[in-house]
Amino acid sequence: MMNNCVVRPYTAPDWSNLAPLFAVGPFKPEGGNPQERASSDLVVCTHIRESQGNDGGAWVVVQQNHVRAFGCFRKLPWDSQQLRMSAARIDYLLAAGSYNEQRAAKEMLLEELLVEAQNLGVWHMSVRVDAADRSSLHVLEGAGFITVDSILTFALDLKEHRVVASSRDFKIRLATADDASDAGALARTAYIHDRFHADPFIDRELADELHATWVRNSCEGKAADTVLIAEDQSGLLGFVTCKLPADKACNSSGSRAGTIVLVATAKQARNRRVGHNLTMAALEWFRNNGCDSVEVGTQLSNIPASRLYQMCGFRLKATSVSLRRLL
Repeated sequence: MMNNCVVRPYTAPDWSNLAPLFAVGPFKPEGGNPQERASSDLVVCTHIRESQGNDGGAWVVVQQNHVRAFGCFRKLPWDSQQLRMSAARIDYLLAAGSYNEQRAAKEMLLEELLVEAQNLGVWHMSVRVDAADRSSLHVLEGAGFITVDSILTFALDLKEHRVVASSRDFKIRLATADDASDAGALARTAYIHDRFHADPFIDRELADELHATWVRNSCEGKAADTVLIAEDQSGLLGFVTCKLPADKACNSSGSRAGTIVLVATAKQARNRRVGHNLTMAALEWFRNNGCDSVEVGTQLSNIPASRLYQMCGFRLKATSVSLRRLL
């Protein structure tokens, strides 16, 4: 079915042939609507550039001078440091044609990607695919990847959003570097549903510390554009980290979508609408910083978070699955 196909490294002239693959492929590299994400030349070019040289690799499957499939992976320096092993991520695994044609092409691609990753010393390989991308899911499962996470992505149109006043007995403000330690301490105990905690190979303490470091870096401006915190006289009650889109990055509708990355509420602050008020404050921050919409993701198993985002006006936009393999 995939006769006369050749797998070879991606080259610049292949770029013009990738658009049809992105148009039909439901692959989901970073959250949000996969087709909108893939349509952003900036996002795709960045991933391809970061996969070059000793940091990853990109390949195409060619049949009679037509690009039938494309895949690339790149190393993840921060993840590698936190996990204490060489980590990488497959950003794209795309193919055209019927299910059987896609599966055959992706099997060829994945074999090449994994061989190159092993040659570069990669140990922990992760990937996220749209939940409807059956050919990718089946190829990855067949290659030994295990499911570690299922993500629901919600979106909210700020043009339609209206602020609803809500009484509260705490204040919300922008975090500073001085808040990094307290926020990190909260993050160390706040997460249980994520892909790091769900990975049986990663120790619980390691996954806890990864999130603590992530939030500390966010408060210091290294991993987020801002962090909003809620507090009262007793101390920190919760936080939300916010990420703006890269300069000139728009989705297919031409709007700028901000991202809520991490949300946490202290146990003693439950039932005080801390998460709700923080999320609403984050929406106003995004609006004031030029965003037209906001996206946020949560795990399929995190039902309270899904309810929170729906209460704030978000609507379900996409679903995806995270997998990983130890090479």
